[in-house]
Amino acid sequence: MAGDKQYLKDQIEVVVNCVLVDYRGDSESRDRVIHAIIEWAEEHPDEWDELQARCQQRHEILA
Repeated sequence: MAGDKQYLKDQIEVVVNCVLVDYRGDSESRDRVIHAIIEWAEEHPDEWDELQARCQQRHEILA
């Protein structure tokens, strides 16, 4: 189960990086964004899957 949590954390990090491109704010603000994304993802799993897939593709292209 620990591997699943790390995978989810990695997915969330990719989406956060996608949303906060070149964000220079403090870590507290970033944590609030992460929390908001997690809440939204739980309420909208289909949209989350779509957003996560698009952000993952973008991440792979830029890597």
